[in-house]
Amino acid sequence: MVLPVRPQDASGVYQRQVAQAQAATAHEATRRTARSGGPGRRTDEVSLSATAQSFARVMEAVQQQSDVRADRVSAVRARIADGTYSIDADLIAQRLAEHGFEARP
Repeated sequence: MVLPVRPQDASGVYQRQVAQAQAATAHEATRRTARSGGPGRRTDEVSLSATAQSFARVMEAVQQQSDVRADRVSAVRARIADGTYSIDADLIAQRLAEHGFEARP
């Protein structure tokens, strides 16, 4: 025997499925909230290795250093002032021919 499917029966099945899905979603949200310590709270943590911490300290020290080596600048200025500073034009031309205007590391 085959029973006819009435629209109200189909509607009831749909409503039960929607209610179950909503309950599952609410349960998952409650579980996440309880696990994270409250709504909107994040408990992410970052842990750096000792090597990474040392590297960060070295990078900070390097960034605090000046790009200009004052001792060399003053030595060159003194040589220019007393006339003992000379340029080897051939060497400069040779290096330009070999390397062009490449940026040095």
